[in-house]
Amino acid sequence: MKSVISKVALTFGFLLMIGIIISRDFRLMLGLAIDPIMTPFAPLKFHITIFILSILTGIYSNLIQKYTVDFQKLKSFQKIQMEFQKEYIDAMKKNNKPKLEQLEKRKREIQVMQAEVLNMQMKSMGYTLIVTIPIFSWLWEKVAVSYELLYGGDLYGNITQTLPEAFVSTINPELFKIMVPFSGVIHVAETFIFPWWLFWYLVCSIALGQIIKNVMKVGV
Repeated sequence: MKSVISKVALTFGFLLMIGIIISRDFRLMLGLAIDPIMTPFAPLKFHITIFILSILTGIYSNLIQKYTVDFQKLKSFQKIQMEFQKEYIDAMKKNNKPKLEQLEKRKREIQVMQAEVLNMQMKSMGYTLIVTIPIFSWLWEKVAVSYELLYGGDLYGNITQTLPEAFVSTINPELFKIMVPFSGVIHVAETFIFPWWLFWYLVCSIALGQIIKNVMKVGV
């Protein structure tokens, strides 16, 4: 039963991710769905909102890992796999056929271990995506609508959609401006390799996620 739930969660999580990439309607639907929950963030500067949400997502994603991944078993599998690869490479170099035959018999065992490790990691990812994708959709659409309110037109080249007043009225476009080196004050939708808001989101998520992992002792 747990295996079925994990597969459903993983499939659903990836469908959400694909959906927000290919369809703005779908992305808007997710953003609108969680907007009432995100209302407390409306008065904050947008980069502060991203910082706080990165802390929250870091906490729940690490909690999910803590209770879905057996890290002791994972480390044990990784050690066995490394030793197997070392022995296999050594036998190949020495053309030790008896040893290679022996290792070939163990290959199936190693493959089963690899599949179990992958299953644990994918299960954790599936549960994490289910929570993260709606939040990411909300951030994405808030940026787009704030840009449209400030400069007019549609940021993504689609027909501007009629949105609920509750979604638009809480957006203060001035909160989406930031000061950056060399460029001065810009809107977070403006691009430097990535849009600035996405760049900041990735920096916060990676850095804070690692700090939270260490504090919660996930994987130790």
